[in-house]
Amino acid sequence: MSAIRTVARKELRDAASSRWLLGFAATFAVMALALSLAQGGGGDSRDGFTRTTAGLVNLCLLLVPLLALVLGAGALAGERERGTLASLMAQPITSTELLVGKFVGLTLAVWAAVALGFGSAGLAIALLHPVAAVGEYLQFVLLAAGLAMTMLSVGILVSVCSDGRMKAIGMALVLWFFFVLFYPLAAIGLALALSTSGETLLVAVLANPVEGARILAIVGLEPDLRVLGPLGAYLVNELGLPATTALLLTALAAWTAAPLALANGLFARQDY
Repeated sequence: MSAIRTVARKELRDAASSRWLLGFAATFAVMALALSLAQGGGGDSRDGFTRTTAGLVNLCLLLVPLLALVLGAGALAGERERGTLASLMAQPITSTELLVGKFVGLTLAVWAAVALGFGSAGLAIALLHPVAAVGEYLQFVLLAAGLAMTMLSVGILVSVCSDGRMKAIGMALVLWFFFVLFYPLAAIGLALALSTSGETLLVAVLANPVEGARILAIVGLEPDLRVLGPLGAYLVNELGLPATTALLLTALAAWTAAPLALANGLFARQDY
């Protein structure tokens, strides 16, 4: 555990000095603050927080996976490219400890960046209205934190499979485009092309953690079938809200654990 803590602290310090992370934190904070001010005016206090959370959903689903994937992709590929990975592994540390330490450190760094954005938005709307509907807001903050862990895990798997930082980042950007931009447009058409049964829609949801997070966010705010879209509406109609929430949370946890476990297995067999 001491080795994991040491690596996590180093990774957190390195990430804190990264222009990429600092730029993201500032951008996210400014955009979240602008959304809260634009949507927080008027109406009652509960509506203020609800509208702010709804406005942050798309912003979060766009930016958080991008940051997490890029940071995760550079975690080991950058060390390998600089020639420092062999030096690290020469220390009294196992490959699992190094991988987990990097994952923990980067997770804390991304959480800090996201917390800055959500904190700015929450403070602004609290100043405009008496504090209300905070539960929904905090629920979405936790969901964003979980999505960040999932995308970091995928990014670290990309890093293990890459021999250079730029190659890893390029692969991460392709995955970001696929999960965030391409998949929502293609999933329904592909599912219906393969089969007209509802099971294909279920697979389409579970195959993309970003889509699952989007549905969870909407369910937490307002489970309107029109807003959920065909994939979310199918789950809610067939399973109900509690079962849908449990299923998607389990899928998000699996998407976090599986890539990290696969990365650990591959990394242990590699030459440093």
